[in-house]
Amino acid sequence: MNFKAYDILSSLVPGFIVLMVLLNFVNIEYNKDWLIPYTAFAFLLGFVINTVSCWLEDIYYCTWGGKPSNRLLDGKSIWKVRFYEYQKVKSLLLNEVSTDNPSNDQLFAIAMRYANGKKDSRVDDFNANYALSRAILTTVLISTILMLIKNYNDWRVYAITLPILFGVWLRCKQRAYYYAREILNEYHKQKSALSQYKTMIIIP
Repeated sequence: MNFKAYDILSSLVPGFIVLMVLLNFVNIEYNKDWLIPYTAFAFLLGFVINTVSCWLEDIYYCTWGGKPSNRLLDGKSIWKVRFYEYQKVKSLLLNEVSTDNPSNDQLFAIAMRYANGKKDSRVDDFNANYALSRAILTTVLISTILMLIKNYNDWRVYAITLPILFGVWLRCKQRAYYYAREILNEYHKQKSALSQYKTMIIIP
């Protein structure tokens, strides 16, 4: 079986990390002769981690202060990730719905329909980066819990694992905002291009 680069990053890497932590947790020594079984089991673990990371997404949103797409549409940015055109974009999105008081989730879903599958778009790359960051965050979270359970009385484990967990949590948050902003930017770009095209037709 040939693994694509994204499969290796999103499944094998998190899977191997958790596998090594699990082996240490149950006091089983690594055996280099078992590389193929380890690889298969790591891929399975990585698949499970990706699934769990999807389930934990709403919890991550809570720790981030809310869903990134909702916050960007409300004009709330974070350090290093700002969206200055939120008022214009939200106004354009509101013009596309017939219901009263649509939620930000509904508006963002409209923007996603414009952005997804577009050629020469960076949306897929941002989505893959966010999915990988989310999987890494879940990997570090699981690994930290297991290591703290086994070494609860060792301050060095706290000193190492908790800062790493915070750094990965912060980076995943930024990746989520980058992805949401890219969706909204792509929507804005397409709407602006369509508006210019209509203007050229009306005024030759």
